[in-house]
Amino acid sequence: MKTGTKPSKGRTGALLGRALALAACCAWAGRSADGKTANGNELALQHFFRYLRILSLQEGESNGYPHVSLSLCEPSSQMTVKCKVMKSLSLAKLKEDPPVKVGEAVALTGVVAGVNPAEKAITLNPVIVRHRDRLAPKPGKELLYEVDSSAVVYSFTGGKNPVNVTKRDEDLLQQEGAILASQGKDGWARFLLQEIAKRDQAALAKRNQLNIFRREAAPPTADELPPGAATNPPPPITEGEDD
Repeated sequence: MKTGTKPSKGRTGALLGRALALAACCAWAGRSADGKTANGNELALQHFFRYLRILSLQEGESNGYPHVSLSLCEPSSQMTVKCKVMKSLSLAKLKEDPPVKVGEAVALTGVVAGVNPAEKAITLNPVIVRHRDRLAPKPGKELLYEVDSSAVVYSFTGGKNPVNVTKRDEDLLQQEGAILASQGKDGWARFLLQEIAKRDQAALAKRNQLNIFRREAAPPTADELPPGAATNPPPPITEGEDD
């Protein structure tokens, strides 16, 4: 049967962002007169942010692994959210064609690692990119698959193996009637599983091309170089050096 994956109402995300910002500030900055601090448990929880508009996006490396540093605006509180995206699947979501750019929005899940009330800034670490997002809540009803291609739009339990079809693979459903008529329920489930597996493999191959899962290959050792070759690469040439 078909199913729709429904999140909370559209404006709930924005209100949650405002409530989180205020709660995080209180948890981080709240200190009693005798100098005692809050226990910080509020900051250790993962929080879900939506409608985060990208203010800046900078690619870099940490210990040979790629990362993307983001600065984002949380619309309901107007606080700045800062984070460094390092998880491979999250990087892949940022780099999916076309790559996200400044001015667009994303949805994140992250742990509040720090709050600066004076600068109205929140730091998330670690962080997971959930999906690209709208810049503002949608009026009325919103379904998750409208913003997240990994959301389930169809479930089939009539065959030997249950199958969930996401928004990405929704086009496969056009063949439901013909395959059910010719191959039955087991054939329909088998077709879906096989086609989804093919697409998963293609998506993985595409992500591998982004070089986000592993660091660059280590430089060759002396034993791997041809005789007489230098073991260390020459220093880089910079502007202003003499010829």
